Amino acid sequence: MIDTIPPSVALIGCGPSGMFFLHALAIRRAKLEEEGNVEGLAALPVVTCFERSSGPGGVWRSDRFSGDAKSTNMYEALWTNGPKEAMEFFDHTYQEHFGCAMPMFLPRECVLSYLLARCTKNNPNFFDNVKFNTGVESVKHDTKLDKFIIKLFDKTESSFDKCIWAAGLNGKPKIPSSIDALLTSGGFQGKIMHSSQTDSNFDQYVRGKNVMIIGDAFSAEDLALQAIKLGVESVEIVTRAAEGAASDTTAWPMDKVDVNENYIVSGVTDDGRGIVLSKVELDHDQDKYVEISGRHITLDDIDTIIYCTGYEPNFEMLDGNLRPAFDIKFKNEIPKDSWKMSTNPMSKDLGDIPLNDIKPWPELADMYRGRLISVPSMFFIFEDADVPLFNIDVNAWRTLAQVTGDLPLPPPEEMRRFNMETLLHAMHDPIERYLADGNYKKHWMMTIGDDHWSEDMFSRPMKGMMRNYWDLQYRLIARDALDSGYPLDIGTYEKLNKKGTALVSLGVIDECVRFEMDEDSPDASWRTFRDCNPSKCHSIFTGTKAVPLKCHWLDLESCEIIDIIDQTAGEEKCSARSYHRVQTMAKSVVSKLRLGRA
Repeated sequence: MIDTIPPSVALIGCGPSGMFFLHALAIRRAKLEEEGNVEGLAALPVVTCFERSSGPGGVWRSDRFSGDAKSTNMYEALWTNGPKEAMEFFDHTYQEHFGCAMPMFLPRECVLSYLLARCTKNNPNFFDNVKFNTGVESVKHDTKLDKFIIKLFDKTESSFDKCIWAAGLNGKPKIPSSIDALLTSGGFQGKIMHSSQTDSNFDQYVRGKNVMIIGDAFSAEDLALQAIKLGVESVEIVTRAAEGAASDTTAWPMDKVDVNENYIVSGVTDDGRGIVLSKVELDHDQDKYVEISGRHITLDDIDTIIYCTGYEPNFEMLDGNLRPAFDIKFKNEIPKDSWKMSTNPMSKDLGDIPLNDIKPWPELADMYRGRLISVPSMFFIFEDADVPLFNIDVNAWRTLAQVTGDLPLPPPEEMRRFNMETLLHAMHDPIERYLADGNYKKHWMMTIGDDHWSEDMFSRPMKGMMRNYWDLQYRLIARDALDSGYPLDIGTYEKLNKKGTALVSLGVIDECVRFEMDEDSPDASWRTFRDCNPSKCHSIFTGTKAVPLKCHWLDLESCEIIDIIDQTAGEEKCSARSYHRVQTMAKSVVSKLRLGRA
């Protein structure tokens, strides 16, 4: 027998990315033990996981304001914004976990209990060896020894063969400094906060108040709805690009929300209570928004301003040469003259548009399938598609396959060729190209009017184009799943199978829910996108259909399972015993971790 020295691995973070890597490793170990594969077991990496918080879960934890100052930066009113069926796991179904059919959208408490139960159901001591309450101060790479030097905040140091950054893309809040300085210098008299600072005291800043939200993505959508639930007087959403979920919403409950599209904050009124907005347009040549002269409006009597301007990954602990270049663009390598976009639904209107420099894209120029090309023993696990948890799970398996050598490292030129071929393949999709190619976006915006079929989410060609977009997303995931030995088969890069196409349908359903609401409908006073008809969503594993919420989302008084589901409705009924079992299990796992067992 050949002696094998297993690689030592530093895993930074125990949110979903870190949890899923450890889970993939546990499944692999169990399989090798069952096979009696001694050599395979000896070659498995020795992993040390560092987590700055007191427990696992990352953004899905909800206890940071009850004494856990080092926990996540996510806001408290967190629910899923897409169908839960798109993030169900092959080895732990919702039916198994909850014991009954569940709504299409879930609050963070339900998601956390599901994630924790999945990891611990075959290994109750799953988190015992994770180093919680342990922050990483710095990560350096010794090129001569090919070792990573990990320095903790307690100043202790350790060396590792490989390093995996799994700290999440929401590591720190992103606040536009120019707007923040303008509001401060202008003497705004109300409360200013970032979405990450909204906690149990959120009520006092929104009830009966006039609220302005800067940004229109998911956090703006979530907090606008939460503010309505808490009795806000009005919500003004200000968005520069108008391409987020809030801008897609066609109606808001009680008509309390106005979305000010293509505006930026440009001043504060003399009394410190009003906010001046300036109309902007995108200068495609400079790739920035510029003010339109003389186009201003004023929002009066604003009490609270919330930055829903997103989050950034926290790479600060990584040495400069270990940080991925998230802002890099593909330039000289793109074969602009020889590449031609294939015929697609937009070809007739847009014609043949030359490729421009491509904005940052999941297949980054300095990375190959989640690992740095320049330092290939440095890995990253994060979502790089619009299917966060499922995508992260596949990427965790991909990383494990790379660490163990099952997914070999090609020469640098082959890695770059793989990236370029993947990028060019994706650029044949109109939606993907719109998001990445400024030149294509410019022609789209200048050519396509409001009466075009692409402005109607329910038109047949638009639904077809959306289906093609989601098909691309899942084919990219399918390729990694197949190459990594992921236990769920959804097809190949060339063609998805039945499960894969079912996931594509979920993506299309997700795109439509915000467009289904009608401000003139009788239900406009209470309807949110989470009150949609969920019957088209079903589990790809059990076939269980999603059920409606127990009552209107605005009327839900808590996020407890028993308060979300109607026990008496539908074919799938939850007994009181099921409720008790799930709630007891979830609270037991979470409590055990909080008390320091992990």
